[in-house]
Amino acid sequence: MINRECEIIKDLLPLYADGVASAATLEMVEQHLAQCTGCSELLEMYRQPALPVLASDKTSRLSDIGGFWNRLRWVAVVLMAGIIITGSTIAWASYQAGRNLALRDPSFHQAGQMDLFTEVNQSQKLGPYSITVNKILLDSARTTIFYSVQPGLDGDNNINIKMIDDKGVQYDLRGDRGLHGKYFICDLDPVNLDTEKIILSFSTGQAPGDARFEIPVDPTIVAQNTRELYPDLKTKVGPVELDVDRAVLGLSESIIFFRARWPQDQSIAGVGIGLDRPMFTVMGPNGPSSAESRVSRTPTAPMIKEYGAFLPGNWADLIDVTNGKRIKLNETHTQTDPVTGGIKGSFYFEPVEPSARELKLTSPPLYLYRFPEKEQTLEIDCPRQGEQALSGVFNSGTVTFALERAAAEDNQLALYFKFNGGENKPPFYYRPDFKIKDKEFWQEHISLEWLDEQHIKVTFPKPETDHVILQLKSVGEKLPKVDFKLDAAR
Repeated sequence: MINRECEIIKDLLPLYADGVASAATLEMVEQHLAQCTGCSELLEMYRQPALPVLASDKTSRLSDIGGFWNRLRWVAVVLMAGIIITGSTIAWASYQAGRNLALRDPSFHQAGQMDLFTEVNQSQKLGPYSITVNKILLDSARTTIFYSVQPGLDGDNNINIKMIDDKGVQYDLRGDRGLHGKYFICDLDPVNLDTEKIILSFSTGQAPGDARFEIPVDPTIVAQNTRELYPDLKTKVGPVELDVDRAVLGLSESIIFFRARWPQDQSIAGVGIGLDRPMFTVMGPNGPSSAESRVSRTPTAPMIKEYGAFLPGNWADLIDVTNGKRIKLNETHTQTDPVTGGIKGSFYFEPVEPSARELKLTSPPLYLYRFPEKEQTLEIDCPRQGEQALSGVFNSGTVTFALERAAAEDNQLALYFKFNGGENKPPFYYRPDFKIKDKEFWQEHISLEWLDEQHIKVTFPKPETDHVILQLKSVGEKLPKVDFKLDAAR
């Protein structure tokens, strides 16, 4: 099957399974299912609850908009997530009013089939709320807490969660998502294998005290059904060395850990992973004087089409060669490495099937950023409404970025440049890194979008002043992607 066609059908399966799709959609899905075993198996998963107690969509509190969920369908939810572009987790599905809500998250399907959830079903009072921990999953890739809150939280209230084990180790929160302010999934770091008990503390700024749960656990049960690999794969991409040194193939998530290093060269401003701005560690006489960490989430197809700034093919790709399946990428985590001055990070994919024996990882493109030969700044006037013509040229090597106009758009400042040069490099080979000085503070750009092969739009937060200083910090040159073969049979 064509991958693009499968992705479209997967978006429509919840509507098809629910019996609310149009006649044309029903016909299209049925024709595809007759030829595609993978989508047929996914349909069966949608027709049964992946988790027996809770039920939700994969959404965040920021996406919890009350009555919207009673009528929104799958496609509408995906489009809404594309419009609001928040750091929240993207919603997966929505069902008609009156249906039993179910946590139909395919990432927990394997653990559900293998009955590896730890049932808890304990409740504690927290001010006016009743917190119920329904179950937990002690995956080797993450710890997931399933809990509910009665009555539901409104938009002004949040629940904070802390987790420590019986050895005093505290585990970091990775994110949470919920439905209707009542049903929540919380992800934390995986617990150590010698953990015998975890202590969960729930608190809210509006209620005094906290709700504490002491839960006996045995992480080794799930660990026996997961794989941890140490492939120690290395390759050079230009001056950058890319290493894949560890992979955790959990039941609910697959994580691949990587490192990027490059020579200590004063002309190199850093390395960008995919569409991210360059990252580097500033080293001082007593060690690192600055560090940074980022999380980037893979946008949905509607977001890529709607916003244009997300060029296709700029994320890591994982193929289950054994079963001929592409594994969906959810997030990329990166942080500067104070030891090498490089970058260390991890790709978070959906779970790999237990039968997989060979995986192929394709890296996202790396951009090697270099400083211009000399510092280049330009003072510009910011329009408060509409747009105005501007002129100014920034140079780096053989390429130039000519500023043509500025516009006030959606409470932001948009700058439009014309690109020239590049020695016949392919389109989108370069990515400039601009910043503006507003009052005494430097602001990084929000997004960079290639409008066509010659025009670039760079967007900043709306300045507080009418005059700002624009600076070209560095220019990134695209390095080729590389493939890694992972032996998952070990």
